Amino acid sequence: MMKKITKYLLTSLTLMLFVFTSCTQDEAVGTEKGDEKMAVIELGPILNDFLNRQAEGDIPACSDEVPAYAQIMLTHEMGDVDVVVPILVDESGLFTDYDEELAIPIPDGETTTEVSLTDFMVYAEEPGEGVMPIWVAPKEGSDYENFVNDPLPIVFDLRAGSKKYVPVEVLCFDDREVNLYGYQFFDLVPVQLYEFCVFANYCTDEGRHYTANYDLDIDYLLGEEVINLYSGESPVTGNTEDDDSGDWYADPLCLAIPAPMYDEADSDIYLRVTVSLTAWDDNYGDPAEEYSEVIELSWNDVQEYFNDDDTIDFEHIFFNCDDDPVIGDCPITEEDTDGDCVPDVEDECPGYDDREDMDDDGVPDGCDNCPEDFGDPLDGGCPIDDCIGDADSDGLNDCIDQCPYQAGPESNDGCPLPGGDTCETAYMEGDTALNTLANSNRWGWAEHFQTDDDGASKTFDIWAGAGQNDTSKGEHVGTAEISIDEDDITLEITLDPGVSLNELHINLSEIAPSGNNVFAPGQYNLNNMIDAGTLTYTWERDYSDDFYIIIHAVACY
Repeated sequence: MMKKITKYLLTSLTLMLFVFTSCTQDEAVGTEKGDEKMAVIELGPILNDFLNRQAEGDIPACSDEVPAYAQIMLTHEMGDVDVVVPILVDESGLFTDYDEELAIPIPDGETTTEVSLTDFMVYAEEPGEGVMPIWVAPKEGSDYENFVNDPLPIVFDLRAGSKKYVPVEVLCFDDREVNLYGYQFFDLVPVQLYEFCVFANYCTDEGRHYTANYDLDIDYLLGEEVINLYSGESPVTGNTEDDDSGDWYADPLCLAIPAPMYDEADSDIYLRVTVSLTAWDDNYGDPAEEYSEVIELSWNDVQEYFNDDDTIDFEHIFFNCDDDPVIGDCPITEEDTDGDCVPDVEDECPGYDDREDMDDDGVPDGCDNCPEDFGDPLDGGCPIDDCIGDADSDGLNDCIDQCPYQAGPESNDGCPLPGGDTCETAYMEGDTALNTLANSNRWGWAEHFQTDDDGASKTFDIWAGAGQNDTSKGEHVGTAEISIDEDDITLEITLDPGVSLNELHINLSEIAPSGNNVFAPGQYNLNNMIDAGTLTYTWERDYSDDFYIIIHAVACY
């Protein structure tokens, strides 16, 4: 169980448990000496952030509020206690203040008594009507018992004349995309969880696809021991219409999983996910056969689902479908226009299967100009000496470009000008990736300017060196403002300080460009009307309000 995982974390740190049989000069500020027939309890909260977007439940949301009061409920052989006490802090951490209610009487004739801590809640202000706790200690049998070392009730013995410190782990729910820290009485106990998401399809023997319902189990594999984390979890299902006349759907099922907890290598298998198809009467009925998929994950595998933009991909499971989906395995939708089961926003080669790559050069065959020859992704998948590409988009063919991966003017053989400037290919960032307009694995954008959506004027960023359209890898070099006044289109380029243009190419068309009008900047249709030293232009058009524009440059900075 997760309890064992948490216990491992606790024992990996320096854990100090203070038990006093009598008062000494080392006891914490705010405590008082008990008599021979009394035993005093002080409780130190171990603050433990809990990250799980699917499991808010009864755990309060984390906040920056400072723990100030603890509500404590406990029972002992001579009665029970329900008391609110202040929380103090010293160099060792947090602890509850002395309170007469926590001086536990010892039965006559005995030297010890058994005490059971049943409830423990932490507040930022004195509890009262409308005041909610900021931390709570989970109980056995709750959804959260496996995320702490010792869920309530905590049972312990007290000796007469003693003072006992009891560590209590308390949880809050932190849904932010940040690192997690837990503040405990003695030391740091971080519990970091990550999301793992699953989506499934079921195919009939005739090949018809359905959104699937299923049961999911997740086990932590610890040598010969199997620790169950989840059992029988299933997705939220429904219909798009209240009267069930629409489409049946199942949301991706997302659960919290830990990183490796026992010093496993990143490549070691530590999680086993079992997904079993279940019946769905209103959708596909009750399948004649049983279907189950088992996924074994290392930490490297888990991290493959994480994206740089703080999003996460789901594991897509196909029951009774081909093991390797090809074009047509998924229905054509607005999000997946070629039906290859890869959403268009992630599709490297729209209209083709991204996984087909005969020469293993990283360019899908459908967008590889040389599909049988290992080549450069920046050169359309062709060897650079084939003289058919322009890897740095500076207008010079690679076989005559002395610097094929650094943009530069033709006057300097395609190399950056001397003087220390960095010169890079630059594009105005529009709403249409160039590789969706022509089959080539190249970066850059076009803007489909639509007056109804964009208005009479709109400003766009210009990025240099943003390979694969990843602006986080590029340099912001300026902006381009496009304005519409009846039939006139005005472009005004504003460069960032220290930026100059060595080249400027612009293509303007009523319909979406293709071929060389996309990837050959030297052939753009407005090139004979512009130059790199002029940054403001006005053109008259004779077509509808909508148009496509590509702005390409070589920017030095």
